[in-house]
Amino acid sequence: MPLLINRTIADGINLAIWNIDEDVNWFFSKLILNSKELIYISSIKHPQRKLHYLASRVLLRTVIETDDFIHLENDLNGKPVIHNFPYKVSLSHSASLTAVLLSNKFEVGIDIEKMHAKIFRIQHKFMKEEELKYLSEENKLEKLYINWCAKEAMYKLYGKKQLNFLNHLLIQPFKYMDSGNLKGFILKEPAACEVKVSYEKIGDYMLAYVISGKELI
Repeated sequence: MPLLINRTIADGINLAIWNIDEDVNWFFSKLILNSKELIYISSIKHPQRKLHYLASRVLLRTVIETDDFIHLENDLNGKPVIHNFPYKVSLSHSASLTAVLLSNKFEVGIDIEKMHAKIFRIQHKFMKEEELKYLSEENKLEKLYINWCAKEAMYKLYGKKQLNFLNHLLIQPFKYMDSGNLKGFILKEPAACEVKVSYEKIGDYMLAYVISGKELI
């Protein structure tokens, strides 16, 4: 069953995850694509990236429950925008999973990552020393990925590219569980704010997402 999760997490807010086990032709058969999208897809050389692109569009159609064309484009900052349906959207992909977070009112951000020990080599690129010192060795891989996914989700929520993971995004220390909520902080003015981050371990993947009721300038 390719549709792994299709969950209403709050009124007007839906989370969905697709487990990709279909081929490119199957996804093409489920989509209506314009000429601009077809040109872009033909330019994607990496087979998995092409599957990610197509799967996210099929998943979006599944969540919205429409057979009509969905006019989805990235804005100048790379944030996806739906032009012909009244939804805010965030997308994420990793390995065989594609995730969509959709809201009829609030800005959203989502990130999903397949966990791998390589993150230990880059932990100082997205976490300060004072953040790392709070991480005990127990479940450290999971906790690092929670921090990474949470910061990536907040970055997507902000949607303007000027955020630095080290200086502008902070995660409050938390006790690890396989799923839960934590506090995140966007520290860049004039849009500095606190957000609730929800996270969930799904097999060997980590998922995090954020929803904001505050307009980010």
